[in-house]
Amino acid sequence: MMLFDKILKHRDAIAISMVFCSGPLNYGIRDGLGVAPNSAIFTLIFMFGGIFLALPYRDLNKLYRNDTPLTFLALVYLVVTLLYMFVYVKEYYFPITVKIYDCIVIGITLYFLFYLSTVKAKTLRFNFLRFSIFISFIGCLGLLAYAVLNPDFVLGQRLAISFKGDSEMDSMGNPHIFGRGAFFGIISALIYLKYETRSIYRNLTYLSLLVFLAVLVLSQAMSSIMAGFGAIAFFVWHNSSFLGLIKGARKLLTKWYFWVILIALIGKGIDVFRKNEAIIELGYNVIERRVEKLVNTIFASEDENDITAEEVVTDESAEGRVATLKIVRESLIENFEEGWYHKIFFGHGYFALYVDVPIVEVFHSYGLAGLSIFLVFFISMIIYSWREMKNPQTIISEWTAYGFVYFFIFTFTNGLIMDYNRWTFFIMVCRFMPPAIKYVTQLKVSKA
Repeated sequence: MMLFDKILKHRDAIAISMVFCSGPLNYGIRDGLGVAPNSAIFTLIFMFGGIFLALPYRDLNKLYRNDTPLTFLALVYLVVTLLYMFVYVKEYYFPITVKIYDCIVIGITLYFLFYLSTVKAKTLRFNFLRFSIFISFIGCLGLLAYAVLNPDFVLGQRLAISFKGDSEMDSMGNPHIFGRGAFFGIISALIYLKYETRSIYRNLTYLSLLVFLAVLVLSQAMSSIMAGFGAIAFFVWHNSSFLGLIKGARKLLTKWYFWVILIALIGKGIDVFRKNEAIIELGYNVIERRVEKLVNTIFASEDENDITAEEVVTDESAEGRVATLKIVRESLIENFEEGWYHKIFFGHGYFALYVDVPIVEVFHSYGLAGLSIFLVFFISMIIYSWREMKNPQTIISEWTAYGFVYFFIFTFTNGLIMDYNRWTFFIMVCRFMPPAIKYVTQLKVSKA
């Protein structure tokens, strides 16, 4: 009963942590251990089951909201999506499965908005960070262990649950799932280290941070890597001063043991490099290959039919996006030439083209009108998140601000605009970003 009581006490922290940090753990249970069905239904239940199980324990007499326009702007965009879905569809025989999926996303988003309105910000403090770190750590550590113990794994491959399959995706899964789990583990660990003072917890958190960084890099999901190191850069920028770094470095340089350790590390590093030169060269080749494929994709040769031309390797996923972006550009030019200005202002219709770049999908489907609505909402989230990074009011709002970096990057790189991962996090921003204030509030943390 004591365990059940503790789970019940921290039900909100556990439930919200599962929504954003359980991706690697989900795939490990489903595809690694094979003890759960490989289906989208299981994934949704695993991620969102906690927020539905907590429903009977909601206090509906108190609903919380922040005095910002973010929630209103989010609802306006969702209403526009529904209107387009039923009023302005490009093709009469539109696949009903796409509409069903988007309706499920909107339904989950609205329920999550209601759920968060019953959650106090002060209940999502240190324990929320601990649960987020723990859930991400178990998933990421299991992924590393599975890859190391799998005889089909070859150094240089993307980390995955499986390394056999008819296609590349079958053998690696979705690397962005693992990258996202590592990303949220990283920001949870950084914020936890900012406030935690006990050595044992700090050391354990440093260990988990190393695991998260390893998974982030080895997953080779470029958008996740950009988001991860971008969030780290913002965290360092807002939580350290240049003068403080100089003082710390000067103090460190005066310690004799620093030079002893540095010399020992340099010697050990040279030895490791000599013994593992082949492995280091392989890592360099992996990075070089990734960059080369992206460059070849973006700056493709004009003479594609020349049989004497040297064969180049391109990034298939990026190549697909480049091709669809060309279609969007050609459609825009055609609209101007033919005088179809209504398509420029109101778009080509609901889900007119699978672009795999969310911001471009909004423009192509909903036109300048829909894009303007989304940009007002999106830029507002950027402003509130930046303010919160500079002057954090609560732990959960600070966590949300740094977490937004991930979805900022992905809005311009890949994915669908209507995605439950994206919109549930947007709702986190709507709920926990405090209104703009002109004074500084000291953040006090009670280590519950």
